Amino acid sequence: MTYVLSETLNAWSRADFARVLQTELQDADALSAPLQRGLAHGSFALVDTAQLLVLQCAEDAGLLRVKAAVCYQSIIPGCACEGDPTPMSELPEYVELTIAIDRADARATITLLDD
Repeated sequence: MTYVLSETLNAWSRADFARVLQTELQDADALSAPLQRGLAHGSFALVDTAQLLVLQCAEDAGLLRVKAAVCYQSIIPGCACEGDPTPMSELPEYVELTIAIDRADARATITLLDD
């Protein structure tokens, strides 16, 4: 799936690039699928807890490439019945992503990196 990240493209060389990238990814709901696929401990990703850290940035062949780490929480939902002995607690999760942004039209693809 592709997303249009115009604000991120415009912020490429600015100090607030990482903040703009995270905001635009969350606004486009672009993190839901990769964070869900990257689960290691829980069974449901809590995307609203995601914190993005830019690890590397590069330009090549008309693309901006960003390698980013995302720390977030997940849960293992129970039945949520009264008296359920298993409380729902948040579990820590971590993934690394590559975000490729086309410099011509700001279209971006997100790839989950394997360990």
